[in-house]
Amino acid sequence: MKALYFFILFFVILFSTTLHSQTATEAFRLSQFDPLGSGRNLGVGNSMYTIGADLSAVGNNPAGIGAYWRSEFMGSMDVTWNPYDSRLKGDSSIRQSSGSYDYWRMPNLGFVITHQPVNSSLQTSNWAIGYNRVAEYAQEVQFSGYTQGSITDSWSENSFGRDSTELGFDEALAYSSGAIYDLDYDDVYETDYQLSPNYHLYKEEFSSVRGGNSEFFLGYGANLSRKFLFGLSINFPLVNTDVSRVYSEIDNRDGTPFFNELHYTSYVNTSGYGINGKFGFIAKPSKYINLSFAAQTPTKLHLTDNFSSTVTYDWTDQNHDGPITTVSPYGNFYYALRTPWKLNGGIAIIAGTNGFLSAGVQWIDYASMRFDYNTRGNGNAFYQEENAVNTSIHQTYSSVFQLNMGGEIAFTKWRIRGGFSAVQSPYNNDDTFTPTYHGGIGYRAEIFYVDAAYTYSQKDEGYLPYETDEAPQPVAILKYNPQRIVMTVGLKF
Repeated sequence: MKALYFFILFFVILFSTTLHSQTATEAFRLSQFDPLGSGRNLGVGNSMYTIGADLSAVGNNPAGIGAYWRSEFMGSMDVTWNPYDSRLKGDSSIRQSSGSYDYWRMPNLGFVITHQPVNSSLQTSNWAIGYNRVAEYAQEVQFSGYTQGSITDSWSENSFGRDSTELGFDEALAYSSGAIYDLDYDDVYETDYQLSPNYHLYKEEFSSVRGGNSEFFLGYGANLSRKFLFGLSINFPLVNTDVSRVYSEIDNRDGTPFFNELHYTSYVNTSGYGINGKFGFIAKPSKYINLSFAAQTPTKLHLTDNFSSTVTYDWTDQNHDGPITTVSPYGNFYYALRTPWKLNGGIAIIAGTNGFLSAGVQWIDYASMRFDYNTRGNGNAFYQEENAVNTSIHQTYSSVFQLNMGGEIAFTKWRIRGGFSAVQSPYNNDDTFTPTYHGGIGYRAEIFYVDAAYTYSQKDEGYLPYETDEAPQPVAILKYNPQRIVMTVGLKF
């Protein structure tokens, strides 16, 4: 059924150029900036930015630097485990997959150098330098089941109207391996699955994301007459993330003519750097009340993608029996991403040395994210692709609110903490919130302190293995149950 030109056109992939992973989803992932927190900050629902003196809270409001009266060094360690269940929506076998991924990391490390000016309205004039983990991208997806549709539907649609020498990165691999083909040479690409479009084909996938965003900062904060704290910082985020996936389709019930099985693998490493600024204040209308406000400027991340893919397609007809594997050359692409503004404000009620209650709200407009492909010599070569993905961002995402609240009760040197946070869905027409529950304990001596915290959350997500407009779209329903323990040690001097 299929001619031998698949072998000849294997080398077409060497000359195909496309954008491999710059999507609205990737923009959202890289635009998340929410410091993971110290043991104290995490224990009170990540609301310490309304109180002040916590180095991880500097990631939200650098005015807290001015709240320190003694120099301090601190560092944290974190362990996270994330069990999950998944299923394919509409799966005729009603099967469910499960798994778990665990990891440890260092959420923050840094120190504050304090100074108390003499004969000045400034009570403190402090500098801070350190590191905050502002986003963690770790995630796994695993599913299997029987649904209508095939990934070849997506490759066929993406190739429509293009000559075989102009196909995209993955589409060229699919064409060279025989997963899609052009029988009439009319730039309309056929697939084996189109011969039985109502058949429920077996699908399975395992994919993983690893990496995150680590931000190094230099900040200044001051306390004016014990009534007004202000601060600013310059921050240097470093991004590194690995995305790998193995996706398969198998005709184990012999429902599609010619087709036997398909395996698609891909790997993308994204790395980059940027710069942003943060500024904020904490007003103290009385010794019992704090009012806070802070802003983070957009970050222009300069990014590099390194990627590769493999397609193996196995079919049988009168001229062929067996698989063909096509492996892409190792590709790369340079581009930039502008992240949104971030604003936050809050209030805290302080009960002297007995503890406090705090609450805050953060706002981010994810619809304002923008890719810029006119970097590193690209010129306007990818203007259409840039416009398309930025339009997709605007249509997919909206502004969101994040709520943080918590409190601490002090018993001489011991502290007990609790809190709650909730993040609004970033997607248009979805106002749901994902809650997280926080708890913690701490011990504070004269020259050192130890804090520990635990968080528990549940969240549901949808995952599209591929996208198609004209064929059935599979959706994996994922239920995650992330839990964290973080411990922080600090020294005062």
